[in-house]
Amino acid sequence: MKQLDLFRKPRRPAVPKPRTLHVVDAGLPGPGKRHPRIQLECEVCGHETGWVAGRAVAIEQKGRVCPKCKGDPANVKPSAAKEAASAS
Repeated sequence: MKQLDLFRKPRRPAVPKPRTLHVVDAGLPGPGKRHPRIQLECEVCGHETGWVAGRAVAIEQKGRVCPKCKGDPANVKPSAAKEAASAS
């Protein structure tokens, strides 16, 4: 058994990732399918996913990290921001 190091520096807490992809629409799975289908939209860059198989809808409502902007407005291209503003 490994002995604990009492004088080791404590780890920094993990930085929480901003969850900007949120459920826009959700549907029940068809016959023979297991997971519900959901559509997600990013609040920052306006990225929309198509219908994807998700986990339970209640879990998906907490949100996901956007694959395009990673939740950071600095990563958003100006053209994408204009399109998202005009769509709203």
